Amino acid sequence: MLGREIGLDKTTIMELYYAALLHDIALSNSYQMLQHCVDGEKMLKKLPLPESIAKNVLHHHEFYNGTGLFKLAGDEIPKPSQIICFSSAFDDMFGKMTEAFNHNLFLKVNNWRENVKELFSAEIMEVFDNLIKRESFLLDYFNQETKHMLSKKLVIDDDVYFCCEDVEKFALCFADIIDQKSPFTFTHSHGIAALARKASAHLGYDTETQNKMYVAGLLHDIGKLDVSVDILHKNGRLDPDERFEINKHTYYSRKILEQIDGFEEITDYAANHHEKLDGTGYPYRIHGEKLSELERVMSICDVYQALTEERPYRENLPSEKVWAIIDDMCERQHLDKALVEKLKQVF
Repeated sequence: MLGREIGLDKTTIMELYYAALLHDIALSNSYQMLQHCVDGEKMLKKLPLPESIAKNVLHHHEFYNGTGLFKLAGDEIPKPSQIICFSSAFDDMFGKMTEAFNHNLFLKVNNWRENVKELFSAEIMEVFDNLIKRESFLLDYFNQETKHMLSKKLVIDDDVYFCCEDVEKFALCFADIIDQKSPFTFTHSHGIAALARKASAHLGYDTETQNKMYVAGLLHDIGKLDVSVDILHKNGRLDPDERFEINKHTYYSRKILEQIDGFEEITDYAANHHEKLDGTGYPYRIHGEKLSELERVMSICDVYQALTEERPYRENLPSEKVWAIIDDMCERQHLDKALVEKLKQVF
């Protein structure tokens, strides 16, 4: 909204929009502020996106008066970066407030504006003033019931179509984000993706299907981005409350992936990896006859990969023990026995 008020052209608005969505893509508990800007730029340069988006992310903590992370000042800072910096500062201050918008809150916004005006350009401060003079702007922002609808008003009309190779670049990027959230499962998504591609090839599926399985493997745990780091980092077995929370991740994986046109099969392969043949899996309790062969394959890949990885409460298991556990899961109708026998050869 700031960009439009300033009068940025359509292309710059679009690049601002995506840079704002991705500005903290490299943020983690271990990163310093400067490092997450640098790492964010590196990650985005690997993606099929305009280079300016990566540059905007690199400089999103620069203040107009030269007191930011890289000490750039004035127009040395890309204008989209200036806008993201201002928007982030505003949201850091007011984004978690739950009180209804009233005159007192309006005064707080104006007081904050006075306190930060030396950090930002006169142009940004002027357009912000124009926005807050419209009662609807802050009423929308502080209305907890409708705040989630703001993004729908601001969506950029730019349907983009990516080839499989570019989709894989995005999936690899997000697999890194997912796996880095937990040091105990680092490369977990990459491992499952490799197994899923190998398994589908072994079963005779075409290259396009193998690629879909690979992408699904990379993104199957994307819902874990909504799970507490404390649970993912726990050095021991989960208690019932923690298990309840982590089991939500497949539901969130589906809700994220089903927003992408063309991901219908990928979404099913990814989000159903904890369903079981006897209908006791989660989150939809799907019975075996409704699970496709490749959804069953993904479940096997997930179990195999988990058992062969080191976890905080145990070391990685030897091959004989892995297959003994998997065979037992087959007997209990959790996994497809016929498929497991076929995949033993390739795994």
